[in-house]
Amino acid sequence: MSESTDPADDRGLRHAVDLEQLRALGQRYARAVDAGDHDALLDLFHTDAVIDGFRGVQPRDEYLETMRTTPKAYEQSMHVLGAPLISLVPGADTATLDTYAVVHQIGALAAPGGGNAAIGMRYFDDAVRDGDTWRILHRRTAMLWMI
Repeated sequence: MSESTDPADDRGLRHAVDLEQLRALGQRYARAVDAGDHDALLDLFHTDAVIDGFRGVQPRDEYLETMRTTPKAYEQSMHVLGAPLISLVPGADTATLDTYAVVHQIGALAAPGGGNAAIGMRYFDDAVRDGDTWRILHRRTAMLWMI
């Protein structure tokens, strides 16, 4: 029997914890972006992260600065995420996530009386273990539809 009392030493448990941390990564992103919490967003991306999104391909700091300085188009947003499809080999330090999302945009600021929109999209993430934390190293977004 092992001398260790740390339950995280168990390979199966460590894998389950990793999967939960990876699932939570998308949820933490959704809450941070909806709240406009740029400090929380900074913590979710690796320092070398690249985001391939609606504004083109940007390194992490440029991406976040664009988010900070671009005027809001809607009063608020709410990201609703489906369960991510996570590929992670037990014990590995890299993983991929494929997540469907519907982004509700409420109260268009440029439209008289405001207007609403919904955007169907997918996030394709490459994540990397950074110490005890999982971070997004590369994100590609794809818009599927908009109403």
